[in-house]
Amino acid sequence: MQLLEVRNLSKTYDGVVALRNINLVIEKSEVVGIYGPNGSGKSTLLKIVSGFEKPTCGTVIFEGRDITNEKPYKIARMGILYSFQIPRLFTNLSVLDNLSLGLIRELGKFKAYEESLKILSELDLENLASKKAGELSQGEMKLLEVLKVLISKPKLLLLDEPFASLDSENVKKMLKILLKQRYTMVITAHRMKILKRIASRCLEIREGKIAKYEKIR
Repeated sequence: MQLLEVRNLSKTYDGVVALRNINLVIEKSEVVGIYGPNGSGKSTLLKIVSGFEKPTCGTVIFEGRDITNEKPYKIARMGILYSFQIPRLFTNLSVLDNLSLGLIRELGKFKAYEESLKILSELDLENLASKKAGELSQGEMKLLEVLKVLISKPKLLLLDEPFASLDSENVKKMLKILLKQRYTMVITAHRMKILKRIASRCLEIREGKIAKYEKIR
């Protein structure tokens, strides 16, 4: 079942072409990996889908609806959540507070905390619960950034470079987190090797164009 379609998408910044005529369909429950060097257009594509950037031309369709010009908060309410390459956390709050904030309105404080603790426990990260986000290592911050969007149970999760700057131990933890999920995901990375462990198919973006497709499983 088709969840997202990107049609003839292009983006130009002050005469510099970031994306050129991108066409892409994402099916429900699939995991798509996008790889390529810095500046290839990977992050720009995710930002356009999530509403943080607007395309120069082209269309983004989600669940049959044109969302090209919708604001980011409206797109998030539809179920498309974007995990930033640089973590955006409340550094003065605990890990538990950061996780539960997105659930309190729906579940109430007690249930939100309970759900957050459950997720941390399942991933063997409960030792971080009371630690302030600002005291985490860079790798732990990236783990928390991803958990923060996962806990909201998105229809489509966009992960921008979740493995960047992680040491081998935190790469293992990130893989464990992502392999446990059953959500539709688009994940970017510099190289395909790490994506092949998660994705059902991968595509390479180079100089703003899709250069290669590869089915993994």
